[in-house]
Amino acid sequence: MQHTFVRGLAMAIGLGIFLFSLAPGPARADNAIGMAALEAGDFKRAHALLLPEAEAGNAVAQYEIGRMYDRGLGVDFDAAAAAEWFRAAAEQDNARAQHALGTYFEEGKGVRQDMAQAAHWYGRAAALGNAKAARNLGNLYLEGNGVTRDLVRAADGGNSKAYKNLGYMYYFGTGVVQDLQHAADLFRLGAADDQAKSEFALGFLHYHGEVVDRDLASALALFQSSAAKGHADGQIFLGRMLAEGEGIEQDMAEAWFWFTLAEAQEPPTASYYFAKYAGAIDTTHKEAARLRVRL
Repeated sequence: MQHTFVRGLAMAIGLGIFLFSLAPGPARADNAIGMAALEAGDFKRAHALLLPEAEAGNAVAQYEIGRMYDRGLGVDFDAAAAAEWFRAAAEQDNARAQHALGTYFEEGKGVRQDMAQAAHWYGRAAALGNAKAARNLGNLYLEGNGVTRDLVRAADGGNSKAYKNLGYMYYFGTGVVQDLQHAADLFRLGAADDQAKSEFALGFLHYHGEVVDRDLASALALFQSSAAKGHADGQIFLGRMLAEGEGIEQDMAEAWFWFTLAEAQEPPTASYYFAKYAGAIDTTHKEAARLRVRL
């Protein structure tokens, strides 16, 4: 009988402990209320509620406190304090904090600038699926800042400039086995990210029908996009298509405008087209093109 009583008492105590562990305690409530205050823009209250949570080791609260110091929300701006809170959360594998700490090291904000540390924290965040950190790490690999320059890793990180550089490496077989199809794929990725040089390179392939289908409409659209961003070769090829009426109605005045616009960057190439089409356009339209460029 006594054993039954003791066993029942132990079970009751165990159940009580279990139920207590499931119940939202004051700390959990403060954290939830603090996050709600943060969302509502009540930053002073959010800081007061989240700070004890951050000090107790809550990584999410630590990140948010860091962000408040970073932006001066409810507290005075303090980059050094922000860096410390970001570090505390980053060491607990909070990816957003790792990304934030990486940017602090890259910019020398609140800490001594250290590109190797920036790469370290971007790498940890990227491994947890943080796309911004992966892109920033890609930038470091592209330039060789804090890491050994590596265009493949830069491209893997989603760096759109690396797509163009790596694409040309595969196109010409520079340092890698030549692979025109892979070059086209890389140019396509760069063009999808609105990079003028990749747009031109992909347009060039479509214009000549090299590796990809010959598609003058696609080439024209890509040249137009790159030309609008100031890419000289895009401007030249757009002018050429307008002058020849390739994939678009012939328009010498418009072609002359694009040649004129490219002249400042590619004088020899522009001069070639000026000479080639000089007799196909009158002086009035030539001057009108130059006036448009000056405007």
